[in-house]
Amino acid sequence: MTRLNQRRQSSLFRRRLPRQSNTLNGMFAGNDYLSLSQHPEVIAAAQQALNDWGAGSSGSPLLSGYCLQHQALEQELAEWLGVQRTLLFNSGFAANHGVLTTLPESGTIHFDRLSHASLIDGIRHSKKRFKRFHHNALHELNANPGDWLVTEGTFSMDGDRAPAAALATTVAEQKLNLILDDAHGLGVWNSAGLGSFASLNKQTRLLTGTFGKAFGVAGAFVAGNDDDIETLVQFCREYIYSTAFPPSQAAAIRASLAIIRSDEGERRRQQLAQHIDRFKSYMRQAGLATIDSDSPIQTWVIGDDEAVMTAAQLLREQGIWVSAVRPPTVPAGTSRIRISLQSGHTEQHLKALTQALDKVAQQLPSHVLNHAPNQTPSQGVAE
Repeated sequence: MTRLNQRRQSSLFRRRLPRQSNTLNGMFAGNDYLSLSQHPEVIAAAQQALNDWGAGSSGSPLLSGYCLQHQALEQELAEWLGVQRTLLFNSGFAANHGVLTTLPESGTIHFDRLSHASLIDGIRHSKKRFKRFHHNALHELNANPGDWLVTEGTFSMDGDRAPAAALATTVAEQKLNLILDDAHGLGVWNSAGLGSFASLNKQTRLLTGTFGKAFGVAGAFVAGNDDDIETLVQFCREYIYSTAFPPSQAAAIRASLAIIRSDEGERRRQQLAQHIDRFKSYMRQAGLATIDSDSPIQTWVIGDDEAVMTAAQLLREQGIWVSAVRPPTVPAGTSRIRISLQSGHTEQHLKALTQALDKVAQQLPSHVLNHAPNQTPSQGVAE
Protein backbone atom coordinates (compact mmCIF):
# COMPACT_ATOMS: atom_id res chain seq x y z
CA MET A 1 0.00 0.00 0.00
CA THR A 2 1.36 3.43 -0.96
CA ARG A 3 1.77 6.15 1.66
CA LEU A 4 -1.01 8.11 -0.05
CA ASN A 5 -3.46 5.23 0.27
CA GLN A 6 -2.38 4.74 3.88
CA ARG A 7 -3.02 8.41 4.56
CA ARG A 8 -6.41 8.29 2.84
CA GLN A 9 -7.49 5.45 5.12
CA SER A 10 -6.24 7.11 8.30
CA SER A 11 -7.63 9.81 10.57
CA LEU A 12 -4.80 12.11 9.42
CA PHE A 13 -5.99 12.63 5.82
CA ARG A 14 -6.13 16.35 5.03
CA ARG A 15 -8.75 18.08 2.93
CA ARG A 16 -8.87 21.62 1.61
CA LEU A 17 -12.11 23.49 2.24
CA PRO A 18 -12.59 26.73 0.28
CA ARG A 19 -13.76 29.78 2.18
CA GLN A 20 -17.11 31.12 1.08
CA SER A 21 -16.64 34.81 1.94
CA ASN A 22 -14.30 37.48 3.34
CA THR A 23 -16.45 38.27 6.36
CA LEU A 24 -15.31 37.81 9.96
CA ASN A 25 -18.60 36.24 10.92
CA GLY A 26 -17.75 32.75 12.17
CA MET A 27 -14.12 32.96 10.98
CA PHE A 28 -11.73 31.74 13.69
CA ALA A 29 -9.23 29.86 11.51
CA GLY A 30 -7.20 32.65 9.88
CA ASN A 31 -4.09 34.45 11.13
CA ASP A 32 -5.22 37.98 10.20
CA TYR A 33 -4.79 38.98 13.85
CA LEU A 34 -5.27 42.75 13.42
CA SER A 35 -7.97 42.34 10.74
CA LEU A 36 -5.94 44.34 8.23
CA SER A 37 -6.54 42.20 5.13
CA GLN A 38 -9.80 44.08 4.47
CA HIS A 39 -8.59 47.49 5.68
CA PRO A 40 -9.53 50.15 3.07
CA GLU A 41 -6.09 51.81 3.21
CA VAL A 42 -4.33 48.50 2.58
CA ILE A 43 -6.63 47.68 -0.33
CA ALA A 44 -6.28 51.18 -1.79
CA ALA A 45 -2.48 50.97 -1.65
CA ALA A 46 -2.52 47.65 -3.50
CA GLN A 47 -4.94 48.96 -6.12
CA GLN A 48 -2.84 52.06 -6.80
CA ALA A 49 0.32 49.98 -7.15
CA LEU A 50 -1.50 47.64 -9.53
CA ASN A 51 -2.27 50.62 -11.74
CA ASP A 52 1.28 51.95 -11.48
CA TRP A 53 3.30 48.72 -11.73
CA GLY A 54 1.02 46.03 -13.16
CA ALA A 55 0.10 42.63 -11.77
CA GLY A 56 3.52 41.00 -11.43
CA SER A 57 7.12 41.83 -10.62
CA SER A 58 8.38 40.30 -13.91
CA GLY A 59 11.46 38.57 -12.51
CA SER A 60 13.69 37.56 -9.65
CA PRO A 61 15.04 40.32 -7.40
CA LEU A 62 18.49 40.24 -8.99
CA LEU A 63 17.06 40.59 -12.51
CA SER A 64 14.02 42.83 -13.02
CA GLY A 65 11.84 41.95 -10.03
CA TYR A 66 13.14 44.44 -7.46
CA CYS A 67 11.34 47.80 -7.72
CA LEU A 68 10.99 51.00 -5.71
CA GLN A 69 8.05 49.55 -3.74
CA HIS A 70 10.22 46.67 -2.53
CA GLN A 71 13.08 49.00 -1.68
CA ALA A 72 10.84 51.35 0.29
CA LEU A 73 9.31 48.45 2.21
CA GLU A 74 12.75 47.11 3.17
CA GLN A 75 13.82 50.53 4.40
CA GLU A 76 10.62 51.11 6.39
CA LEU A 77 10.89 47.69 7.99
CA ALA A 78 14.53 48.35 8.97
CA GLU A 79 13.53 51.66 10.56
CA TRP A 80 10.66 50.05 12.49
CA LEU A 81 12.85 47.23 13.77
CA GLY A 82 15.96 49.30 14.36
CA VAL A 83 18.20 47.04 12.25
CA GLN A 84 20.71 47.73 9.51
CA ARG A 85 18.88 45.93 6.70
CA THR A 86 15.95 43.71 5.80
CA LEU A 87 15.36 41.39 2.86
CA LEU A 88 12.04 40.28 1.36
CA PHE A 89 11.02 36.68 0.65
CA ASN A 90 7.96 35.08 -0.93
CA SER A 91 7.04 33.10 2.18
CA GLY A 92 8.06 32.45 5.76
CA PHE A 93 9.02 28.93 4.78
CA ALA A 94 11.41 30.25 2.12
CA ALA A 95 12.87 32.82 4.52
CA ASN A 96 13.53 30.35 7.34
CA HIS A 97 14.79 27.60 5.07
CA GLY A 98 17.00 30.03 3.17
CA VAL A 99 18.56 31.56 6.27
CA LEU A 100 19.39 28.19 7.82
CA THR A 101 20.83 26.64 4.65
CA THR A 102 22.90 29.74 3.85
CA LEU A 103 24.26 31.45 6.96
CA PRO A 104 25.42 28.95 9.63
CA GLU A 105 28.87 27.93 8.37
CA SER A 106 30.18 26.46 11.63
CA GLY A 107 28.97 25.44 15.07
CA THR A 108 26.04 23.33 16.23
CA ILE A 109 22.43 24.43 15.73
CA HIS A 110 20.24 24.09 18.85
CA PHE A 111 16.48 24.35 18.37
CA ASP A 112 13.24 24.10 20.29
CA ARG A 113 11.43 20.82 19.61
CA LEU A 114 8.20 22.67 18.79
CA SER A 115 9.82 24.88 16.14
CA HIS A 116 7.95 25.37 12.87
CA ALA A 117 8.47 22.85 10.06
CA SER A 118 10.28 25.48 7.97
CA LEU A 119 12.91 25.85 10.70
CA ILE A 120 13.27 22.10 11.15
CA ASP A 121 13.62 21.50 7.40
CA GLY A 122 16.14 24.32 7.09
CA ILE A 123 18.20 22.88 9.94
CA ARG A 124 18.15 19.39 8.45
CA HIS A 125 19.04 20.59 4.97
CA SER A 126 21.84 22.79 6.30
CA LYS A 127 23.79 19.54 6.88
CA LYS A 128 25.12 21.03 10.11
CA ARG A 129 25.21 19.22 13.45
CA PHE A 130 22.06 19.94 15.44
CA LYS A 131 20.54 19.27 18.84
CA ARG A 132 16.94 19.58 20.00
CA PHE A 133 15.82 20.73 23.43
CA HIS A 134 12.42 20.28 25.05
CA HIS A 135 9.96 23.09 24.56
CA ASN A 136 11.29 26.31 26.14
CA ALA A 137 13.71 24.24 28.28
CA LEU A 138 16.74 26.47 27.76
CA HIS A 139 18.42 24.95 30.80
CA GLU A 140 19.01 21.82 28.68
CA LEU A 141 21.41 23.64 26.36
CA ASN A 142 25.00 22.52 26.38
CA ALA A 143 26.30 24.89 23.75
CA ASN A 144 29.65 26.33 22.77
CA PRO A 145 30.40 29.95 21.87
CA GLY A 146 29.50 30.55 18.24
CA ASP A 147 26.74 27.92 18.18
CA TRP A 148 23.32 28.83 16.83
CA LEU A 149 20.06 28.94 18.79
CA VAL A 150 16.80 28.76 16.84
CA THR A 151 13.36 29.39 18.30
CA GLU A 152 10.01 31.00 17.63
CA GLY A 153 8.94 34.06 19.58
CA THR A 154 5.28 33.04 19.63
CA PHE A 155 4.76 29.37 18.79
CA SER A 156 2.38 28.77 15.91
CA MET A 157 0.47 25.77 17.26
CA ASP A 158 0.57 26.22 21.05
CA GLY A 159 0.35 30.02 21.02
CA ASP A 160 2.74 30.37 23.95
CA ARG A 161 5.94 32.41 23.90
CA ALA A 162 9.64 31.82 24.27
CA PRO A 163 10.88 32.98 27.72
CA ALA A 164 12.44 36.27 26.65
CA ALA A 165 14.44 37.00 29.81
CA ALA A 166 15.93 33.50 30.00
CA LEU A 167 16.58 33.54 26.27
CA ALA A 168 18.44 36.85 26.45
CA THR A 169 20.57 35.62 29.36
CA THR A 170 21.36 32.30 27.66
CA VAL A 171 22.40 33.93 24.40
CA ALA A 172 24.59 36.51 26.16
CA GLU A 173 26.26 34.13 28.61
CA GLN A 174 26.92 31.34 26.09
CA LYS A 175 27.74 33.73 23.21
CA LEU A 176 25.25 32.19 20.82
CA ASN A 177 23.87 33.34 17.46
CA LEU A 178 20.11 33.70 17.91
CA ILE A 179 17.74 33.21 14.99
CA LEU A 180 14.31 34.36 16.12
CA ASP A 181 11.18 33.57 14.10
CA ASP A 182 8.49 35.90 15.40
CA ALA A 183 5.96 35.44 12.62
CA HIS A 184 3.04 35.20 15.07
CA GLY A 185 4.21 37.94 17.46
CA LEU A 186 5.21 40.86 15.26
CA GLY A 187 2.46 43.44 15.02
CA VAL A 188 0.41 41.69 17.70
CA TRP A 189 1.89 42.75 21.03
CA ASN A 190 4.50 44.83 22.83
CA SER A 191 5.54 48.42 22.16
CA ALA A 192 4.91 49.42 18.52
CA GLY A 193 3.90 45.81 17.85
CA LEU A 194 7.48 44.54 18.01
CA GLY A 195 6.54 41.29 19.78
CA SER A 196 9.37 39.25 21.27
CA PHE A 197 11.91 41.26 19.29
CA ALA A 198 11.24 44.30 21.48
CA SER A 199 13.11 42.69 24.37
CA LEU A 200 15.46 40.49 22.33
CA ASN A 201 16.71 42.89 19.66
CA LYS A 202 20.19 43.18 21.18
CA GLN A 203 20.59 39.39 21.39
CA THR A 204 19.05 38.54 18.01
CA ARG A 205 21.41 38.02 15.10
CA LEU A 206 18.64 37.36 12.59
CA LEU A 207 14.91 37.96 12.84
CA THR A 208 12.42 36.35 10.47
CA GLY A 209 8.81 37.40 10.16
CA THR A 210 5.88 37.10 7.81
CA PHE A 211 3.33 39.46 6.29
CA GLY A 212 0.56 36.84 6.25
CA LYS A 213 -0.33 37.17 9.94
CA ALA A 214 -0.79 40.54 11.66
CA PHE A 215 0.00 42.40 8.40
CA GLY A 216 -2.93 40.69 6.68
CA VAL A 217 -1.15 40.27 3.33
CA ALA A 218 1.49 37.66 2.34
CA GLY A 219 5.25 37.20 2.02
CA ALA A 220 8.06 37.38 4.56
CA PHE A 221 11.32 39.09 5.49
CA VAL A 222 14.65 38.60 7.22
CA ALA A 223 16.20 41.37 9.33
CA GLY A 224 19.78 41.67 10.52
CA ASN A 225 23.15 43.30 10.00
CA ASP A 226 24.47 44.41 6.63
CA ASP A 227 26.89 41.51 6.15
CA ASP A 228 24.33 38.79 6.92
CA ILE A 229 21.72 40.31 4.61
CA GLU A 230 24.27 40.78 1.84
CA THR A 231 25.33 37.14 2.28
CA LEU A 232 21.72 36.12 1.66
CA VAL A 233 21.51 38.34 -1.43
CA GLN A 234 24.65 36.73 -2.84
CA PHE A 235 24.18 33.09 -1.87
CA CYS A 236 20.61 32.27 -0.72
CA ARG A 237 19.00 30.11 -3.40
CA GLU A 238 15.46 30.78 -2.13
CA TYR A 239 16.04 34.48 -2.75
CA ILE A 240 18.10 34.39 -5.95
CA TYR A 241 16.01 31.90 -7.89
CA SER A 242 12.47 33.03 -7.00
CA THR A 243 10.36 35.63 -8.76
CA ALA A 244 9.90 38.62 -6.45
CA PHE A 245 6.40 39.12 -5.10
CA PRO A 246 4.33 41.77 -6.94
CA PRO A 247 4.85 45.51 -6.28
CA SER A 248 1.17 45.75 -5.32
CA GLN A 249 1.82 43.27 -2.52
CA ALA A 250 4.73 45.38 -1.27
CA ALA A 251 2.53 48.47 -1.35
CA ALA A 252 -0.19 46.73 0.66
CA ILE A 253 2.37 45.60 3.24
CA ARG A 254 3.72 49.16 3.53
CA ALA A 255 0.19 50.38 4.26
CA SER A 256 -0.25 47.66 6.88
CA LEU A 257 3.07 48.56 8.50
CA ALA A 258 2.04 52.20 8.73
CA ILE A 259 -1.16 51.17 10.53
CA ILE A 260 0.68 48.79 12.87
CA ARG A 261 3.00 51.64 13.89
CA SER A 262 0.14 54.13 14.39
CA ASP A 263 -2.32 54.87 17.18
CA GLU A 264 -4.86 52.81 15.26
CA GLY A 265 -2.52 49.85 15.41
CA GLU A 266 -2.24 50.23 19.17
CA ARG A 267 -6.04 50.38 19.50
CA ARG A 268 -6.33 47.19 17.46
CA ARG A 269 -3.76 45.46 19.68
CA GLN A 270 -5.68 46.52 22.78
CA GLN A 271 -8.95 45.25 21.32
CA LEU A 272 -7.31 41.94 20.45
CA ALA A 273 -5.89 41.62 23.98
CA GLN A 274 -9.39 42.10 25.41
CA HIS A 275 -10.74 39.36 23.15
CA ILE A 276 -7.96 37.02 24.26
CA ASP A 277 -8.65 37.65 27.96
CA ARG A 278 -12.39 37.16 27.49
CA PHE A 279 -11.94 33.90 25.58
CA LYS A 280 -9.42 32.50 28.07
CA SER A 281 -11.90 33.21 30.87
CA TYR A 282 -14.57 31.30 28.98
CA MET A 283 -12.30 28.29 28.45
CA ARG A 284 -11.49 28.16 32.17
CA GLN A 285 -15.15 28.34 33.12
CA ALA A 286 -16.09 25.69 30.56
CA GLY A 287 -13.38 23.36 31.84
CA LEU A 288 -12.08 22.60 28.36
CA ALA A 289 -8.46 21.44 28.10
CA THR A 290 -6.29 24.17 26.68
CA ILE A 291 -2.69 25.41 26.46
CA ASP A 292 -1.89 28.57 28.38
CA SER A 293 -1.47 31.34 25.80
CA ASP A 294 -1.69 35.13 25.81
CA SER A 295 -1.56 35.25 22.03
CA PRO A 296 -4.41 35.19 19.47
CA ILE A 297 -3.70 31.46 19.06
CA GLN A 298 -5.99 29.60 21.43
CA THR A 299 -6.49 25.85 21.64
CA TRP A 300 -8.98 23.23 22.66
CA VAL A 301 -6.81 20.14 23.13
CA ILE A 302 -8.95 17.04 22.56
CA GLY A 303 -6.20 14.50 21.90
CA ASP A 304 -8.12 12.02 19.76
CA ASP A 305 -7.68 12.55 16.00
CA GLU A 306 -11.17 11.40 15.01
CA ALA A 307 -12.82 13.43 17.77
CA VAL A 308 -11.02 16.59 16.64
CA MET A 309 -12.33 16.15 13.10
CA THR A 310 -15.82 15.52 14.43
CA ALA A 311 -15.66 18.63 16.58
CA ALA A 312 -14.48 20.78 13.66
CA GLN A 313 -17.31 19.48 11.46
CA LEU A 314 -19.93 20.12 14.17
CA LEU A 315 -18.61 23.65 14.59
CA ARG A 316 -18.78 24.29 10.83
CA GLU A 317 -22.39 23.14 10.83
CA GLN A 318 -23.01 25.99 13.28
CA GLY A 319 -21.21 28.49 11.07
CA ILE A 320 -17.95 28.48 13.05
CA TRP A 321 -14.76 28.01 11.03
CA VAL A 322 -11.79 26.71 13.06
CA SER A 323 -8.69 24.63 12.33
CA ALA A 324 -8.51 20.95 13.23
CA VAL A 325 -4.81 20.27 13.81
CA ARG A 326 -3.43 16.72 14.00
CA PRO A 327 -0.06 14.98 13.79
CA PRO A 328 2.44 15.44 12.28
CA THR A 329 1.79 19.18 12.66
CA VAL A 330 1.49 18.67 16.43
CA PRO A 331 2.81 15.85 18.65
CA ALA A 332 0.84 12.59 18.74
CA GLY A 333 -1.90 12.63 21.35
CA THR A 334 -2.33 16.42 21.27
CA SER A 335 -4.73 16.85 18.35
CA ARG A 336 -6.61 20.06 18.85
CA ILE A 337 -8.99 22.69 17.67
CA ARG A 338 -6.90 25.78 16.91
CA ILE A 339 -8.80 29.03 17.33
CA SER A 340 -7.42 32.31 15.96
CA LEU A 341 -8.80 35.53 17.39
CA GLN A 342 -8.80 38.86 15.57
CA SER A 343 -9.12 42.46 16.68
CA GLY A 344 -12.06 42.86 14.29
CA HIS A 345 -14.15 40.24 16.06
CA THR A 346 -17.11 41.61 17.98
CA GLU A 347 -18.75 40.47 21.21
CA GLN A 348 -21.42 38.85 19.06
CA HIS A 349 -18.76 36.87 17.18
CA LEU A 350 -17.19 35.67 20.43
CA LYS A 351 -20.58 34.80 21.90
CA ALA A 352 -21.45 32.71 18.84
CA LEU A 353 -18.10 30.93 19.16
CA THR A 354 -18.46 30.08 22.84
CA GLN A 355 -22.05 28.94 22.41
CA ALA A 356 -21.00 26.64 19.59
CA LEU A 357 -18.12 25.24 21.65
CA ASP A 358 -20.52 24.56 24.53
CA LYS A 359 -22.84 22.65 22.24
CA VAL A 360 -20.08 20.61 20.62
CA ALA A 361 -18.49 19.72 23.96
CA GLN A 362 -21.81 18.22 25.03
CA GLN A 363 -21.99 16.14 21.85
CA LEU A 364 -18.55 14.53 22.15
CA PRO A 365 -18.20 11.31 24.16
CA SER A 366 -17.22 11.97 27.77
CA HIS A 367 -14.30 9.52 27.62
CA VAL A 368 -12.76 11.59 24.79
CA LEU A 369 -12.94 14.82 26.78
CA ASN A 370 -11.62 13.16 29.91
CA HIS A 371 -8.67 11.81 27.93
CA ALA A 372 -7.50 15.27 26.83
CA PRO A 373 -4.28 16.53 28.40
CA ASN A 374 -4.49 19.47 30.79
CA GLN A 375 -1.03 20.93 30.28
CA THR A 376 1.17 22.13 27.47
CA PRO A 377 2.29 19.11 25.41
CA SER A 378 5.92 20.14 25.61
CA GLN A 379 7.51 16.73 25.19
CA GLY A 380 6.55 16.13 21.58
CA VAL A 381 8.24 17.02 18.33
CA ALA A 382 6.29 19.20 15.89
CA GLU A 383 7.48 17.69 12.65
